[in-house]
Amino acid sequence: MKKLKQETWIWIGVITLITLMLFASMALNAQNWKKGLAVAGYHIGTVALGAIADAQYDMGNKNLSHTLHAAEVGALISGPFIFKVKKSEALSYVLSYSFIRFSFFDSFYNMQRDLPIMYNGTTSTYDEVMSKMPDHGKAFYRSWSLVLGVAIPIKEMR
Repeated sequence: MKKLKQETWIWIGVITLITLMLFASMALNAQNWKKGLAVAGYHIGTVALGAIADAQYDMGNKNLSHTLHAAEVGALISGPFIFKVKKSEALSYVLSYSFIRFSFFDSFYNMQRDLPIMYNGTTSTYDEVMSKMPDHGKAFYRSWSLVLGVAIPIKEMR
């Protein structure tokens, strides 16, 4: 049996992720609390797309990276239409995405690059600040950020 290339596995994972995001958004969109949960799940999938795209870019897979970034942007633009986000819910929608991105982006990126899960780079001010924080501190802030990222749409988006 022929072994699949890493790029093939990435495509399989991305297609599966997008499919799950769409099914979750369609299946859970109608009911009140489930809509918030679907929004949070959709945000997690979108963050994963962006992190994988950035990691692929840094590993030299520019074409794959650009494709994944395009999928991420498409998901970000279409999300409010899929979930029928009202103007009054827009801030909650953006805050939820921001908290979830803070919680997951680095972890998804590091997993893709085979780096330690709590690793932070050295290229930005954010990296410098996070590198000075102990791992348990990062886990604490990311955990609370995840709680807020999931709780906000469940509470606010009905």
